[in-house]
Amino acid sequence: MVEIFGKNYYIDIDGITSKCQIQNPEKNEDGSDKIEINIFKYETIKMCLDRILNEFDEPDSEMGVFGQNEVSVSFKIAFNTLIKYKILMEDDEYE
Repeated sequence: MVEIFGKNYYIDIDGITSKCQIQNPEKNEDGSDKIEINIFKYETIKMCLDRILNEFDEPDSEMGVFGQNEVSVSFKIAFNTLIKYKILMEDDEYE
């Protein structure tokens, strides 16, 4: 695992699906549930994940809290959005 700001995180794949899925009571012709995805939510989550996965560089450990200010505003927004919507989950079990 990769440590970000002193904690380990993972991506909740099922969380992405549940956040993007539109509740639809309709069924397909074969009787199975019809699944529809909100494209705006999906693309927004996709962009946030892309920002997190491609931009983050671990700040200098000697700088402590001040080193965390080196990440861009877009990274901070993407990171906080994914945390709030429980897509980027903290892993308490990993040591």
